[in-house]
Amino acid sequence: MSTTLQMRDVESTLETLLDLSKKYAHGAEASAHVHGWHSANTRYARNEITSSGDTESMQIRLELAFGKRRAESSTNQTDAASLRALVERTAAMAHLAPEDPELMAVLGPQTYAPAPVLFDDATNAFGAAGRLTAIEGSVAAAEGRSLDGAGFYEHWSSLHMRGTSAGLRAKRSETYAELTATARTKDGTGSGWGGAASHKADEIVGSAIGRTAAEKGATSKGPRRLEPGKYTVILEPAAVSELLQSLFWSLDARKADEGRSYFTKAGGGTRVGETLFPKSITLTSDPADPLAPGAVFDDDGVPLAPTAWIDQGTLKNLRYSRYWAAKQGKAATGFHDTLRLHGGDAKSPADLLTGVKRGLLITRFWYTRWLDPRAMLITGLTRDGVFLVENGAIVGPVNNFRFNESPANMLKNIDAMTAATVRTPGEGGHWHVPTIRTNDFNLASISDAV
Repeated sequence: MSTTLQMRDVESTLETLLDLSKKYAHGAEASAHVHGWHSANTRYARNEITSSGDTESMQIRLELAFGKRRAESSTNQTDAASLRALVERTAAMAHLAPEDPELMAVLGPQTYAPAPVLFDDATNAFGAAGRLTAIEGSVAAAEGRSLDGAGFYEHWSSLHMRGTSAGLRAKRSETYAELTATARTKDGTGSGWGGAASHKADEIVGSAIGRTAAEKGATSKGPRRLEPGKYTVILEPAAVSELLQSLFWSLDARKADEGRSYFTKAGGGTRVGETLFPKSITLTSDPADPLAPGAVFDDDGVPLAPTAWIDQGTLKNLRYSRYWAAKQGKAATGFHDTLRLHGGDAKSPADLLTGVKRGLLITRFWYTRWLDPRAMLITGLTRDGVFLVENGAIVGPVNNFRFNESPANMLKNIDAMTAATVRTPGEGGHWHVPTIRTNDFNLASISDAV
């Protein structure tokens, strides 16, 4: 795929759409988003390739507003007739829509910080042969331990452009590669997991991911029964990021101001300025962070500045939409797509076992869901390896659990973290986190899942 050609297509489509909006939706404010991408994947199970796919597409979204009446629609057709039809359809819906009292005027030209390099030419040219090499390394690790390996390798090249009738133009390009692998015992009693993500495919080492999954899978065979309760837990990065995502979505100023958030102060207002967590906790979003780089503008075109949400345990900032910022007399923060929990002092994950009289090592969580947004209470299941720790050593595998816990409590009760942080696979953003040790983690019931 020619990146230059696709960028030219994205830009020309956006300009054509805005020109058509001016002509066929006279008097409307227009906001357009054009996203072109190429994605490919390979899936494998029971140590064999099961499917492979390759897609190239373009998504075009248009929002038109006449005063406070607005509508949005989309297409994946780039010819002039289809784009004109998109404009006319969106304009007709906007005229029929009720007024939106929270609608903001479209953004004009913005100044953005220099964008980090998120596009890798080698990943853009990556193909099925490269995926096969990585998967073969992962499968070999599973077969070497007489395990059934399964997994998914996905990579994509993406180009976004945002424009408005008021003169905003913003564009970014990015590549991404991710491999996740599981390795299950033949008797179905044990399972392990490994995964990695990067904007560079050459940083995805299938053999290393496979070895991690295979080691966990082999050692989790035949787990003993352990009763639910509150435990000291060592959470590996995949588990940490799964819970931190929920906390990240909770950092919303409007919810806090309206009394619908963990970050609402008793009696009203927000808890910004309060020390809510240990001094070791610092949580940031910074597009230029070399460990967790990201976009310099959000989907609305708002510039994204380096932001400390929690600084040495103190809540410093909440996220403000353009509307709520204007209403509250604040600056809009935009919606970041990166999050980094800064590490601690432990030299390795093994160091976190030291001093644990009785606790658990947890590989990852899955199927997490909200229970109570006001208390920031989440439920979910452990998966792919839970191990009992006694007197500073792992003594063997135990059953899985359902947990009912708050990410805020997880942070409050942290007493140690690794210095190193890693990027974890997953949707919704770029997460860079350490392995942590936290106390009184509520494992509410036993799960029969493996």
